[in-house]
Amino acid sequence: MTKPAVLAIDIGGSKYIVGLVSEKGEIYAKKRYTCFEKTGNELVTSIIAAAQELLEKNENYTPKVIGVTIPGLADPKRGYWIEASFSGIRDIPLGSILSRQFGIPAYADNDGQACALAERLFGVCQNVSDFLYLTVSNGVGGGIFLKDRIYYGATGCAGEMGHVTVVEHGRRCKCGKRGCLEMYAAGGGIVKNYIELGGNRLIHGKITDARTIAALAEEGDLIALETFRLEGYYLGKAIAGACNLLNPAMIVIGGGVSLSFPLFEKTLWEYIRRSIYLRANEDLKIKASPFGNDGGLMGATAVALCGLNKMYGWGEL
Repeated sequence: MTKPAVLAIDIGGSKYIVGLVSEKGEIYAKKRYTCFEKTGNELVTSIIAAAQELLEKNENYTPKVIGVTIPGLADPKRGYWIEASFSGIRDIPLGSILSRQFGIPAYADNDGQACALAERLFGVCQNVSDFLYLTVSNGVGGGIFLKDRIYYGATGCAGEMGHVTVVEHGRRCKCGKRGCLEMYAAGGGIVKNYIELGGNRLIHGKITDARTIAALAEEGDLIALETFRLEGYYLGKAIAGACNLLNPAMIVIGGGVSLSFPLFEKTLWEYIRRSIYLRANEDLKIKASPFGNDGGLMGATAVALCGLNKMYGWGEL
């Protein structure tokens, strides 16, 4: 007898992951792929092929539902990928495509909102009804929980923390604005910060990336340490404003950059304490997500389960 599972699909800026996950968040199988596809249709075709291969190699598991995390703007009611500003992908009815392909229900949502659902179902917010989730990776996204329901806003796009302005007249973002948090705190922004501070573009003959800079910081490299001090500053600047507005009990930071949380935690707290109304937010907690690089996969699982069971206000716009 086969085990029931969620077919979870995590789409990121430079990769996608397909996985089989239990309703309790136990990952049975997964495989990661680097994104080389140039168009949305090419990406969807590749994801379907990857999912089919995963299912063929794991015949002991039967998917009952599909969940997808989408970078950028999503319409969860229709399972629609509206837009990803960094890649130019837009207007893909992803949920209906996958549902027809695999013959089971498919649900899709923005990655930040999906990961917030995952923290409520499986993570550090299982007993927290008001919190803010930030995913910091190739981009910066977010999800908001208010009174134990995911908050979508008027058009379903609440939580876009990556496009909060942190530097006036700063770097141009693909969304059309300048100075967005995403351009300073996401992976590419971390690299630019490092180089502007005097760091090398090439390290050991390879193009510098945020993970390498984090490793240098852990070894005590001064430029790398200053780079992650700036990370805490930029994230703190955006988070402080959100705290004053929403008064959450907890901030959760996920995505690949969250693995370097100890490198910027001190500066993050310093700036937030300097910028929030302390008396109103004196019990605020900030934690790194426990999921590490599996956050998106857990988010996709949460979207599938919440879509099926209509939990936590999922999809309500």
